[in-house]
Amino acid sequence: MTKKKTDEPTFEAALQSLEQSVDRLEEGNLPLSDALLAFEEGLKASNVCRALLDDARQRVEVLVEKNGGEFELEALDIEDEDV
Repeated sequence: MTKKKTDEPTFEAALQSLEQSVDRLEEGNLPLSDALLAFEEGLKASNVCRALLDDARQRVEVLVEKNGGEFELEALDIEDEDV
């Protein structure tokens, strides 16, 4: 099993950071400089989440391939789901 670097954020930590940034922005009472900082932090967290999800997807695809490819991965369209 590969060791994770301790300085790399986990998906859960990045998601929590993203949610906090969104919450701060949704309050609507931040000065422009703070809003830009919150947006930047949220964007960084979003990029970390996407990279970790892409990595997880690749790992799943490798595992499926190694096990005979009996499973088919389908993209989820979360835009249409009620969240």
